[in-house]
Amino acid sequence: MSKIITLAYSPDTDDAFMVHAMQQNLIDTSPFEFSYKSEDIQVLNEAAFSATYDVTAISIAAYPSIQNDYLLMPIGASIGDQFGPALITAQSSAIRNPADLVGKKIAVPGLKTSAFFAARALIGQFEAVPTYFKDIEGLVLSGAVDAGILIHELQLDGLLTNFRRIGDLGSLWYQKFQLPLPLGANAIKRNLGASAIARITEIMRHSIEYGLANRSATLEAALKSTGAPVNATSGDRYISMYVNQHSLAHSAEVLTAMQIMFRAGAASGMCPSCDLSAGTY
Repeated sequence: MSKIITLAYSPDTDDAFMVHAMQQNLIDTSPFEFSYKSEDIQVLNEAAFSATYDVTAISIAAYPSIQNDYLLMPIGASIGDQFGPALITAQSSAIRNPADLVGKKIAVPGLKTSAFFAARALIGQFEAVPTYFKDIEGLVLSGAVDAGILIHELQLDGLLTNFRRIGDLGSLWYQKFQLPLPLGANAIKRNLGASAIARITEIMRHSIEYGLANRSATLEAALKSTGAPVNATSGDRYISMYVNQHSLAHSAEVLTAMQIMFRAGAASGMCPSCDLSAGTY
């Protein structure tokens, strides 16, 4: 009898793209069967604190808080290579650049998200207002916050007609550290054991490789399943941004950037300390 592995992923196009081949039985997943759940990334971060799923998408910033139960997987990462979540204000705002946000109210997609950790490292102190990612635009337009951080497909330029983009966390991160910005990753339960962890990692890598080799069909299915507010052209651009060589293995640059994020989070009391050399698979 096949062992059932629970796998959770976020409702954005890149995550749906990476698991599509697995979900549709387009690749060999033996000796496992997978049960899938799609949830908002902050919901998944919180579920990981309770070790809810065997394999789960997380914000990379959440990993230090779950390191005792999970290993950080070397596949499925979403990395911003000089691009990333958008810092936005209302068109009528007097705020013109990220330096003006010190001490301001900023809607963030969760207090354990990489977007929040990166913003804190780049901007400094501000009042974070945790908000479901789809509600951030409305909060900015209402004037309830001074700015917002948009993640997933919402960060694409074509969808920002009612706002002013005053910065891009990926670009700002590169300017400061000369490194890509780590955003999302997959984590796997340590108690599954080395053999299962190796095989599940192999399956997920094959799923990503299948998606990239069958890009158009996989993208079409991913867009349909997520209901993302983008057309095929924008969706393809988004996949190019977040499903690429970084998704198949962690480069030395990415691991260094993760460690910088973890150190910054620990220094400000947002997460426990984390040594990646002891916590990655």
